[in-house]
Amino acid sequence: MAETGKTITSAANPAVKRLRSLSAKKYRDEEGVFLVEGLRHVQDALAGGFVLDTLAYSARGARDAAGLTGKAKETLELNDELLSRITQRDNAQAVIGAFKLKTAAISSVTSGFWVGLEGIRDPGNLGTIIRTADAVKADGVLLLGDTCDPWSPEAVRATMGSFARVPVAQGSLPEFLAWRKNWKGRVVGTHLQTTTDYRAAEYAPPLLLLMGSESSGLSKEAAAACTTLVKIPMAGGAESLNLAVSTGIMLYEICRERLK
Repeated sequence: MAETGKTITSAANPAVKRLRSLSAKKYRDEEGVFLVEGLRHVQDALAGGFVLDTLAYSARGARDAAGLTGKAKETLELNDELLSRITQRDNAQAVIGAFKLKTAAISSVTSGFWVGLEGIRDPGNLGTIIRTADAVKADGVLLLGDTCDPWSPEAVRATMGSFARVPVAQGSLPEFLAWRKNWKGRVVGTHLQTTTDYRAAEYAPPLLLLMGSESSGLSKEAAAACTTLVKIPMAGGAESLNLAVSTGIMLYEICRERLK
């Protein structure tokens, strides 16, 4: 590893290779860290209790990063080309951070209002949903089954910093079905094969809003575990809505009284 505060100019440097590898889930899991791009979002992560492993910045971001160097295990000054290599973006932010992963088990979901996402595959949708959950002050997002990684660069970028304020829990479908037996509240799922309008359902907490995957919706097992199934009516020719859009509609309906 590079020494604290060391200036690096070579893409072959081990510290640069390590940060660049974090674009792949395999290495995020092995290292136990993920990338956050931009000063404001690095500050969001610190405010949210995430542990800063590595702080990297270019000359453009040196002044902004100065107040953060003491919070990192390691600090690196890189040129803009190396930051672009690490983030795989032409116009990379001048400050990036590698933070320790922080994902909870499904057993941590015991009360409040959570958004459950079964089989979500699009990191942009996931990040947007986390951002919307933050906007309505939901208690967290629960990922079920085989999903995209909430700590991928694409998902983290799409949250616009909300990843730092919205807890994320994960579990398999069997774990969810076992957890469901002890959940004291309601589980409301969206489903095309129901006649109940989403505006007519009961949303008193504790509540889990359960949304299915982009391609196939809720599984039969997940749908059967719901207290109520609802649908969002559509008058036009579209067969379905984008998952992030439909989740946003549901979240704002559920939180309508709270947001007045």
